Amino acid sequence: MRKIIVTLFLFLFLNSSAWAMDFKIFDMRNKIFGLSKDIKELFASSQDTLVLTSLFDACLLSMSQLDAYFNMLGVFETIKEGDLSDLAVDFVVNWLDEIKRTIDLNLKGLTNIPQPLEPKTKEHIAKLKFYFVQLDGIADEELAKLSLIRRTVKKKIRR
Repeated sequence: MRKIIVTLFLFLFLNSSAWAMDFKIFDMRNKIFGLSKDIKELFASSQDTLVLTSLFDACLLSMSQLDAYFNMLGVFETIKEGDLSDLAVDFVVNWLDEIKRTIDLNLKGLTNIPQPLEPKTKEHIAKLKFYFVQLDGIADEELAKLSLIRRTVKKKIRR
C-alpha cells in the first residue's frame, strides 16, 4: 500500500509526461537563487543598497521556504502501510499556502518601492516580480496535484 502511495505521489509530482529533471518548483528555486547572486553583486556599486537588500532578503526567504517544502516532501516516505491518513498531505498543503501568502506579501512590497531607482535595480525588481508570479502559478499546480493525492489517500482509507 505504501508503495502505491509513494509511486502515485512521484508520478503526480514529476508530471508523468515530463522528465524528472523538469521539476518546475525546483527550477524556480534555482532561478531565484541566481537572481539573488546578481543582486548581491550590485551591493558595492549601487546607490539603492536598501532596496537591493530587501530584494536579496525576499530571495533568501523564498529559497528557504522552498527548501523546507522539498524537505517536507520526505514526509511521504515516513507513512507506514497501516497508518495512512491525509495529515501528511495537509502539512504540505498548508506550507504551500504559506508560500503563496509570502509571495503575495512580497509582490505588494515590490510594487510599493519608492522611486527613483537605478536601471539595474528596476530590472531586478521586474525580474523578481515575474519569478514570484510564476512561482505562485507553480504553487497552484502543486496544490492541484496534492488534492489528487488527498483524494487517493481517502479512497485507500475507506477500503
